[in-house]
Amino acid sequence: MMLKISHLLIALLILAFLPDIVRAQDSTLFPDLPGMVAYIGSDGNVYSLEFDTHSQAILTNDSEAGLPYLWPTWSTDGRLAYFRLIPVDGRPVTEVYISGDGLDSGEMVYAGLDEVVNYAYWSPQNCLIVPNCRDLAVLMSSRSANGLFIRLVQDQQGEDTSRITSTGRPFYYSWSPDGTQMLWQRNQQRLDIYDVQNDAIVTTLDGVPGAFQAPGWSPVDDRWLVGVLGADSQSTDMTVMTVAGTKSLAAGLAGPVAFSWSPDGNYVAYTDNQGPLAIVDAVTGEVVARSDTSGVFAFFWSPNSKHIAFLTLASPPNTFTTQAQIGSFPAAPAFLQRVPEMAWSVLDIVDGAVRRYGFFTPTEEMLYLIAFFDQFAQSHRVWSPDSRFIIYSEDQGDVSFLNVIDVTQENIVPFAVAEGVFGVWSFH
Repeated sequence: MMLKISHLLIALLILAFLPDIVRAQDSTLFPDLPGMVAYIGSDGNVYSLEFDTHSQAILTNDSEAGLPYLWPTWSTDGRLAYFRLIPVDGRPVTEVYISGDGLDSGEMVYAGLDEVVNYAYWSPQNCLIVPNCRDLAVLMSSRSANGLFIRLVQDQQGEDTSRITSTGRPFYYSWSPDGTQMLWQRNQQRLDIYDVQNDAIVTTLDGVPGAFQAPGWSPVDDRWLVGVLGADSQSTDMTVMTVAGTKSLAAGLAGPVAFSWSPDGNYVAYTDNQGPLAIVDAVTGEVVARSDTSGVFAFFWSPNSKHIAFLTLASPPNTFTTQAQIGSFPAAPAFLQRVPEMAWSVLDIVDGAVRRYGFFTPTEEMLYLIAFFDQFAQSHRVWSPDSRFIIYSEDQGDVSFLNVIDVTQENIVPFAVAEGVFGVWSFH
């Protein structure tokens, strides 16, 4: 969780999010869907669904009450990382597991005493050291670090290593498309380019970060999307930076600002102060599409860059917020106090049409993703690989379901594919 709160509170919040154990899922037949889905079942264990073979894989079976596995995270080449936070002699330990294909049980590649896992994000490409090497950037927190830090776990499929890169409070990051560098936003004060192989900051970008969370490295080239403090020192300018210069795509934003590149790098979607969703040309800043409603809390690009799914509330705008501010840092989200009903909508970029779908109550794990969606949208897919379906977790009281909805159609209802509290689609 990327918040300025104590490591102990982070641990308590994560543990409080997690449900009591119920029975494991039984194997069954699933509809014809693309790719794979990894998820945390209602019993706290890790499962995956392979739709081509209509089968379910059970990756873990040892979850204990109150100590479930966490945050399944796919890599672009089909590896699956997942995590567990457990107490040992009253001290937190984070275990990191990696499955090579998302079907076989993962092996524990790291265990960190007094470290609390908050988030993880695979490099989009293999590292250069040895064949089949891939870096996993795990955001941790600890009392000794007095904040957040990245532990870089290098999966060499047999000889795994890890190291700490740097610390920050808060700390957000984005991988370069070739996986050799990362764009960091730390302490609401610095914007740095970090070189992974040399373990060094190679560039510090000009400007002080404004009111935003996660930066975005273009998925196709070396353009850096950030929010910098405006000339009045109160507003935020959404800006694209390159080695050749700087271009403001939207200036004077009140904040908090959230933004995301389209997968093809041609567009940027953004919201300002949880208002409407705007899509702009990534070169000119011209608005090419806009939602017809405000109160947009999260948004996710389809893999083909033609659609963008967004979440609003069942209740009117301004009655709920995920961003309570203390100074320049976010405090514990208001969703910890009550769970809202939310609804999906999908905006088509070409014609501006909006399709709306029914309300649902998110699980606490889904709300965690929503609160930090601008980071999760870079690492976790709610869209199917063919840009047709969306997966989300719904709390129905005694049980939670992973629902799938065909967002290419109107007047359609979702269908459940499993009992579970958090699920993500594979990249392929």
